[in-house]
Amino acid sequence: MLFDVVFLGFPIALAVCLAGHALREQEIKFWRPAICLSAYCMFYLTGGREVLLYLVCGLIIGGAWLHVGPW
Repeated sequence: MLFDVVFLGFPIALAVCLAGHALREQEIKFWRPAICLSAYCMFYLTGGREVLLYLVCGLIIGGAWLHVGPW
């Protein structure tokens, strides 16, 4: 599903790239975003997917109401 690719696949790839860059360059400033993205991925896998789906659906419904109106 494209939703999983965007909200899980890209952050995993970015976290791996940041961790690899931190190891190669011996820069500590790249570890924090790599760890934060890994924590986000764990949140996504443990139930965050439904939360994000509800938020996206709410934004779509809200946008439709703003465009058309509730009546």
